Amino acid sequence: MLTVRHAAFRRVLARGRQLYGEVEVHTDLARAPRLLAYFRKEDDGRLQLVRVMKEDSYLEPGLLGVADLPVYAATEDVTEQLFSGPDHAAGEDRHLFGRQIVAIGEVREALEQAL
Repeated sequence: MLTVRHAAFRRVLARGRQLYGEVEVHTDLARAPRLLAYFRKEDDGRLQLVRVMKEDSYLEPGLLGVADLPVYAATEDVTEQLFSGPDHAAGEDRHLFGRQIVAIGEVREALEQAL
């Protein structure tokens, strides 16, 4: 199970008619210490973790003439890699990871307001 060290709400993305909240997550996973987690609000009001992306590269603000925003070059969907396995606990692990993220700081509040 991944341990979340830090999480911060970043923005809302719209895909079709669905809104997704993007959260930057720092973990204890050596091969993917920085992840992007995407949440949506279900019909019953619960937040659901739907996708986790690994950032392949991260450029600090200003390196490409962008003064106010970090630039994320490429991402890879690692949801299945993180939450699949022979023990059939993948769904529960995914749920627990999502709960860890929204319990940090003001992430839940930001997602609730944005979605």
